[in-house]
Amino acid sequence: MAAAVISVLRRKVQSPEPARSAPPSEPPPLPEPVRSLDGEMIDSLEADVSRAIRQVTEAIRTASHEVNATRDDLSEIHGSMVDLVAAGRRAASQALGLAASTEELAAASGEITGAMNLADARIAEAVRVAEGANGLIAELARATVEIAGIVDTIAAVARQTNLLALNATIEAARAGSAGKGFAVVASEVKTLSVETGRAANDIRERIAHLRERAEASIGSVETVLSVIHDVRPVFTNVRTAVDEQNASLSELAARATEASSFVEHVSERAQSVDEIAERAASRITRADEAAALASDQAQTLSRRFIAVIRQNEIGDRRRYDRFPAEIAVRIVSNAASAAARTIDIGAGGLLLEASGGLTPQVGTILEADVERIGGVSLRVVAASGMGVHCAFGPMESDVQRRLDDVIAEIETGYRPLISAAKETARQMELALEQAVTKGRLAREALFDADYRPIQGTDPQQFETRSLKVLEDLLPAIQEPLLAADRRMVFCVAIDRNGYIPVHNRAYSQPQRPGDTVWNTANCRNRRIFDDRAGITAARSTRPFLVQSYAREMGGGVTVMMREVDVPIHLFGRHWGGFRTAYKL
Repeated sequence: MAAAVISVLRRKVQSPEPARSAPPSEPPPLPEPVRSLDGEMIDSLEADVSRAIRQVTEAIRTASHEVNATRDDLSEIHGSMVDLVAAGRRAASQALGLAASTEELAAASGEITGAMNLADARIAEAVRVAEGANGLIAELARATVEIAGIVDTIAAVARQTNLLALNATIEAARAGSAGKGFAVVASEVKTLSVETGRAANDIRERIAHLRERAEASIGSVETVLSVIHDVRPVFTNVRTAVDEQNASLSELAARATEASSFVEHVSERAQSVDEIAERAASRITRADEAAALASDQAQTLSRRFIAVIRQNEIGDRRRYDRFPAEIAVRIVSNAASAAARTIDIGAGGLLLEASGGLTPQVGTILEADVERIGGVSLRVVAASGMGVHCAFGPMESDVQRRLDDVIAEIETGYRPLISAAKETARQMELALEQAVTKGRLAREALFDADYRPIQGTDPQQFETRSLKVLEDLLPAIQEPLLAADRRMVFCVAIDRNGYIPVHNRAYSQPQRPGDTVWNTANCRNRRIFDDRAGITAARSTRPFLVQSYAREMGGGVTVMMREVDVPIHLFGRHWGGFRTAYKL
């Protein structure tokens, strides 16, 4: 079925255009298409493709959600890895510090061992000295004994001398004067013997005291020796414990160094994992961008497909033309009322601006009072970013007459705009076909869809093989029309894919690097506008198309626009359209 519809569309699009004639003063009304099998096939094809695109968009949205969740997980992993790396580095630093402290402690323990060895050697030397002193004191004790014997002998001699002196004194007395000299000697000997006895007693006392001190010293030295002998095993145990501690500290230092190396390795691995996570996050970001781009492309495909299907004679479901117009409307629903206004209106229905809390469900029947028309019944058939799409219900004959009068009046106001757009489009067709005839560019170059990005532009601009010729020819055709009508905002040619090679001079300024907002509003040439309004104007093959939309001016600024668009055909092929835009 789809192949048959596409084949029919191809025949319709590629069929030669009838010979041109001068534009009539008033465009004839668009004939009401007859619903046929082809129309039903178009409806079925649109429903199938739209459903498929919605499913693709939903799948992309789900994938994007999962990608975002994965990105959040990777972000959490990244945070954990950063903490792990930091903790690992702190642990490695602490392990190195522990190893250094352990080595210092081991060195201190070594010094303790050396001091203990030195103390043990000094104790051993003290033992030897004490033992030697003890021997000398014992020798001294023995010498005092011998001296005491000698002193006793001296004392005995002194006593004996004293007796001899006493006897000599007695004998000298008996001798009378002859014994006086002898008596003097005897007296001196007696005195000497007394002094000698006294000295001997003093020596004896001193020797006794010395013996007592020597005996006490021997006891003290023996006590010191006993204590030293008792301390030496303690020193031995301490030295053994210190030696064991040194071995343990050496092993601990080695383990700490090994732990530091291991922790550093773990930190390096964590850093590697973090880098991998960052690369994965970067890829996830690119995947998310690709998913967003795919979603945008799916939406673009949907817009383009519907535009292709609906903006041709077979697929066009419009029974009547719609014209942008601002008309006050009062909506009455459930005993409440709301003010609204139309965006466009036709014999079959109207488009209401979605404002004032007006959000009815599709299929809802609204009662409305339309300015200059009266009370009408509206059935909500769709809701979009444009507003609320409503179809007229049955109406009284006088209401129908007033509606016809209003539409006729609006249409009359658009007739000059339609004629001007058609006449300018014919001038463009003639100029471009003559350029090909004169060899300025190849016929296929006019239909070049190889849009080559121009580096350093934001928003992105593109060039094609026909750009230079179009930039030379189109301004002379577009600018006079723009200058002739102050109500007009712009008038441009757009190819079938939404590419505007040449815009009006006011919107064809050189881009300012880094100033995207200014560029968006003032550098609109060489860009692709495949939004709903742009692709509708580009793909429409109707004799004329009147549409309204919100135009993005950059920086969040939008203005409501109305357009009169007509198709452009070159050598019997649909090239695109000519857009003339006015502020509402």
